[in-house]
Amino acid sequence: MSTPIIEAHRGYSAAYPENTLLAFRQAIAARAPSIELDIHVSADGELVVMHDATVDRTTNGTGAIANLSRAELQRLDAGSWKSPTFAGERIPRLEEALALSDSNPVVFNVEVKRFSDPAQSANKLAEMLRRHAPRQGTHVVSSFDLDALLQVRAADAGLPLAILGSDGVALLELAKKHNFPWVHVYHEGITRDMVLAAHAHGVKVNVWTVDKLDLAQEYAKIGVDKICSNRAPELLAAIR
Repeated sequence: MSTPIIEAHRGYSAAYPENTLLAFRQAIAARAPSIELDIHVSADGELVVMHDATVDRTTNGTGAIANLSRAELQRLDAGSWKSPTFAGERIPRLEEALALSDSNPVVFNVEVKRFSDPAQSANKLAEMLRRHAPRQGTHVVSSFDLDALLQVRAADAGLPLAILGSDGVALLELAKKHNFPWVHVYHEGITRDMVLAAHAHGVKVNVWTVDKLDLAQEYAKIGVDKICSNRAPELLAAIR
C-alpha cells in the first residue's frame, strides 16, 4: 500500500480561519505537502482566495466578491468569525498564497469557483502559477466547472487539471475524454474499483473531505493518491 499525499483543505482549517495565510502557514509548519484553496474574481479583476461567492460567512462584511474591489476586500476581517484570537486576518490575494511555495516545500491545489471573465482570469491564473512554480512537484488547478478548466488549458496546456465532483465513475469518464491527470472525488463517490480503473488509465484520485482517521485509513488502503482534509496535521501524524 502506497502512502497517499495529505492535502490541507483550505489550509489547516479545523484550527484556523479557512483560506487565510495563517491557515496556510500552519499547514506548512505541520509539513503538509499540498494545500487546497479556492479562488474568486473581485470587481476589479483580482484573483482572491475565498470559498464562498459572498464574504458574509467568513468576514465582517457583506456582499458578493464579484461586486467588491480588491481594496474593499482587503479591509475586511477574515479571522474573527473563527475566534477573536484571529482578528485582523485578511482575505489573501492568490499571489500572496502562491508565494508561500517559493520558499517552502508545498504545492497548491487551486480550485476555481467561477470566472466572470474566463479568458482574462485564466491567463492571469496561468501566469501566476508559472511565476510561483514550486521547488518540487506541480500546482494543480481544479474545478467543478469543466469550461473553466478548458479555459485554463487554453491559457497553458502544461498545467495539471482536475475535475471535481461526487460521482467517481462519471468524473473518470470526463478525465479520460479531456486527458485530465486528476479526478477529485467526494468521499462517498469512491470505491476500490473506481480507483483501480482510474489508475489503469493513468488518472490519479484525490478524495475530499476526509477528517476521520479511520475513514482516511480505509481510503489509503484502496489506493487513493491524495486525501484532502480539514485536519491535515492529524492525518499526517497518523498516516505515514
